[in-house]
Amino acid sequence: MGCDECGRDEAYLAVKVLKKLGVKAEVRDFHCGCDFFGTDEERIKELVKANERVLDDCQMVIVGCGRCYHVIKKYYSIKSKHIAVVIHDRLKDMHHEFAGHGDVLYHDPCYLSRFEHIVDSPREILSILGYNVREFKNNKEKTDCCGDYSTIQSLRGRAAEIRLAQAPKGALITAACPKCTRNFADFNKLNSKITVKPFLELVDEALNIEIPVKL
Repeated sequence: MGCDECGRDEAYLAVKVLKKLGVKAEVRDFHCGCDFFGTDEERIKELVKANERVLDDCQMVIVGCGRCYHVIKKYYSIKSKHIAVVIHDRLKDMHHEFAGHGDVLYHDPCYLSRFEHIVDSPREILSILGYNVREFKNNKEKTDCCGDYSTIQSLRGRAAEIRLAQAPKGALITAACPKCTRNFADFNKLNSKITVKPFLELVDEALNIEIPVKL
């Protein structure tokens, strides 16, 4: 799901969701080099080489964090897909009654939308699962940043505050990147009446599918 603080807490939830959809997956813990993106390309290349032994028996890397996905796609030779694309590919042809309900305000992660142009898959996933997708004014490739990629705490908080202020009272916000939902949750005021929920939690809750025994 991501390096260090990107999304490790969601890694096993990702495997659970993928197994429900018939995708065999396991967690591999490695640092892709995303912390050095834009500042130290040589350090990224060193990590790519060091990670070859971690990934040498893998067919594909499924990634949750938008920035990690961008870095792996750009610097690694192994095939990679963002988890939203994998989930969407499995769901789109399924004829199943899912359990999602209610409105979900979707935030586009910067790297996922601006760099990789993955904007439709997460929305279609939520819609297929039964949720009503609601939009921020600035969305898709013109999304506002959540703030998490700043190393300065005050800037992280200010960016999150600006974005959260655009949400109506009682909104449920999600994003197909754990860094975004974590940053929003960190700076969401207790009295805001806004709920922030990880994308995969919403997916898992709506997937009323038993995990296949053989997986």
